[in-house]
Amino acid sequence: MMEIFRILDEMELLLKESKRVPLSSGKVVVDPNRILDRIDRMRAILPEELDSARSLLRDKERIVEEACAQADQYVEHSRGQAARLLDENEITRNAMQMADDIIARSQQVSREIHQDANDYAEGVLTHMEIVLRRGLEAISMGKEELRQSIDE
Repeated sequence: MMEIFRILDEMELLLKESKRVPLSSGKVVVDPNRILDRIDRMRAILPEELDSARSLLRDKERIVEEACAQADQYVEHSRGQAARLLDENEITRNAMQMADDIIARSQQVSREIHQDANDYAEGVLTHMEIVLRRGLEAISMGKEELRQSIDE
């Protein structure tokens, strides 16, 4: 990720240090090979960034699956406890209440873990989207400036 920003900084520096064309409202002469080299480097890096995003999605799915499995274990454990404690006296009623509390708590934990995993994944993907969008915008601007300099 930082490599893309470094390349963008290089491109910006190339543009700032390029010679100005007299009487052209601030237009500059840019060596297209130098800009195209940086664009090629960015294209080479972008697949790595996309792989990172995919990896984060896989991690999110794994975390959600583990959370659901853990919640299912809590529920099964609670049901097992409830079945063993079936009795008509006060102890049984207390045990049933505890089992219901455990089930409710495990379901709440499951929902929280699931929500946290989704929030984390969404945050990471939003960040990746911003980074990639900025990179694509920089590439588009560089290409447009190249076209303009070539047309002149």
